[in-house]
Amino acid sequence: MSKRKMRKKEKKENFGNNKKHLLLRITMYTFIVTILLSLSLFISLFIYSKNLNFQMPEVVKIEVYDNDNNLIETINNTSNRSYVILEDVSPNIIKAFLSIEDKEYYNHQGVNFKRIIGALIADIKNKDMRQGGSTITQQYVKNTFLTSEKTLKRKIDEALIAINLENNYTKDEILEGYLNTIYFDHGLNGINDACLYYFNKHPKDITLNEACVLAAIPKSPINYSPIKNYDNNNSRRKLILTELLKDNSITIDEYNENIDQEVELYGKLDSSEIKNSPYYLDYVMKLLNEMKISSSKGIKVYTSIDNNLNRIIQESINKYLPKNTKLELAIVAMDTKGNVLASIGGKDYLTSTYNRTMTLRQPGSTIKTFLYYAALENGFNISHTFYSAPTDFYTKNGKYSPHNYGEVYPYQDVSMAYAIATSDNIYAMKTHLYLGTHTLYNTLLDFGFNKKIKNNESLALGTSEVSLTELTLGYAKIASMGKDLESTYIKKITTMDGKILYKQKYEYDEKFNPKTCYLLSEALTNVFDNRVRVNITPTCASISSMLKGTYAAKSGSTDYDGWIVGYNNNIILGIWTGYDDNTVVNNKDTKYIKYIWANIMKEYNKRNYWFKTPSNIIGIKMNPVTGKITTDNEYQKYLYFDINNLPDFLN
Repeated sequence: MSKRKMRKKEKKENFGNNKKHLLLRITMYTFIVTILLSLSLFISLFIYSKNLNFQMPEVVKIEVYDNDNNLIETINNTSNRSYVILEDVSPNIIKAFLSIEDKEYYNHQGVNFKRIIGALIADIKNKDMRQGGSTITQQYVKNTFLTSEKTLKRKIDEALIAINLENNYTKDEILEGYLNTIYFDHGLNGINDACLYYFNKHPKDITLNEACVLAAIPKSPINYSPIKNYDNNNSRRKLILTELLKDNSITIDEYNENIDQEVELYGKLDSSEIKNSPYYLDYVMKLLNEMKISSSKGIKVYTSIDNNLNRIIQESINKYLPKNTKLELAIVAMDTKGNVLASIGGKDYLTSTYNRTMTLRQPGSTIKTFLYYAALENGFNISHTFYSAPTDFYTKNGKYSPHNYGEVYPYQDVSMAYAIATSDNIYAMKTHLYLGTHTLYNTLLDFGFNKKIKNNESLALGTSEVSLTELTLGYAKIASMGKDLESTYIKKITTMDGKILYKQKYEYDEKFNPKTCYLLSEALTNVFDNRVRVNITPTCASISSMLKGTYAAKSGSTDYDGWIVGYNNNIILGIWTGYDDNTVVNNKDTKYIKYIWANIMKEYNKRNYWFKTPSNIIGIKMNPVTGKITTDNEYQKYLYFDINNLPDFLN
């Protein structure tokens, strides 16, 4: 090789080496600057955290009473069913949690900077915020003061508050708070209820192996519950035992004795039985937190819950709910003052704490009740007729062609009484468009429905989503003969020695026309009358034989939902069913709620509770299908009218 080429090669190699050295220096300096900035930031944040003043929540005893003033539950303001002091917690539990969650708990000041830096580096590499690095103190802060969102701001807030708490409280105080706020799946908050549910033991009696089962859960409760995912929990239980051995917290003999040992599970919690309505209690806790009413010695909360009714509801569910089904249900019951007597958000609280009474779903034909209220307020009467047959409706949004259930039509003029009884969609659409779609829309807003409902032609068929709670309250306003009710869960709150801190005022305006409410209530009784028919059975005729007394009701269905809401002068009862994953339902899936509804009404109402007929309301015997008076051998019954709005043929 020539000298010229050799010099050229050396020059090239030197340039490359210089470039590598330069990049190395830049990387090194960047790393040093980053570390210095991070340390400066941590020191600044540490100093800043000292000036914060976060307080651990004071645990306040809350006694909850039913509508007969019977004590039904004792809970506390941290949303737990029960609270346990650290001295009553087995050392096995403490060892297991410290080993898997925070080995350096008693050595740091609330934040483990080494773990945080490691987690941040991993987050940067993965371009997300999945890594934890949180100490037990930080986890307690997240459970108590913050949300679960995985953002950098939340992690910084978490660290600052943790340092602040460590400066003001002992390690044992924080650990006690932490153990009482952990979520263990199945609606279980706190170590005491977790021990009772999984093992039917108090925390002080938990064995080493049981402690490892419990410590395995909080990482991902739904995935590590030994009831739902035994194998997942078992693998993590063995991991915790291994960590305990590494930490010298247990001996090799204890490890060998427990590693392959089967753990016997209990799987129920007596204090969360449906008789005490855990969904109801959860909502009461939510209201108490919003009201911010407290007393250092504890409070007594007097609710509207009817224990007898809740017992009847549970018995009815057990009797009629299909076994081994994924179908869910929700139930709300109120009286005509707005008192919520029952609120059941699902068939099994310990399987799912999700409260379906508040979920927005399409109500189907149950919304038609408010359409017919609007119609009666705008000149219609119960005998008003429309021709019902397949119809194309042309609106500003184009052609709309709804159909009746099963494509069954009477092909004749039918009355509103018939349309309500059989849930005739053609009659409903003609009424809706005749009034103008804004009429039903405004009526629903007046009745307090959420503003997400849409003003369109399909609104009359229940395509805009509402919740079971607001739907049942809407019916309650009709059953109260026009009062603008509010849902009342808490009637009174007092101190432990009886001083009143809050009392519900039942002062409601008469917002809706009581005569129209009565006329509509009478019309809604036709759903049970099997003789109000042409070629299709009234929607609730199948349960009429189960009932004693007079009831108003309306059922509804969509591709994904089944509904029934009905009432008398004593109770308003609404039930929804469907699948959480929006699996399509069929008639067989949904019909059982009608039997549950009827059984509850039969058992709860020991006499006939119906409304007194207002003045200027008269009953006229006529054919309920045609809305005409006839002398033939047709079926006739009393239909009710305001004397100022009689059928034209009577004027």
